[in-house]
Amino acid sequence: MRFGTSHPLSYRWDIVARIILAFIGGLVWISIFGALTSVLFDRTGVMSLVQAAHVMTLFSFLPWCGIAMWVFYEIELMKLASWLGVSSVLMYLVFAWMN
Repeated sequence: MRFGTSHPLSYRWDIVARIILAFIGGLVWISIFGALTSVLFDRTGVMSLVQAAHVMTLFSFLPWCGIAMWVFYEIELMKLASWLGVSSVLMYLVFAWMN
């Protein structure tokens, strides 16, 4: 594609939606996942809650990058958004039930 060619507006909105979903949706999913696994590590005696939260904070970058790449790989954006939303709600319910 040559420099300066215009794209349709729907294409641009699709890219903006994917960027927002990769950033915000990935951040929400990783935050809930990190909190849940930290509590699970603490409850099972693998490590203390502070250590588990620290480890999950350090390693949260890897799945967040995976989610960001998946957002731009997936053709159907609604399928991905619903997967992120439903799995986030389910993980949050388990987290709330454990506390």
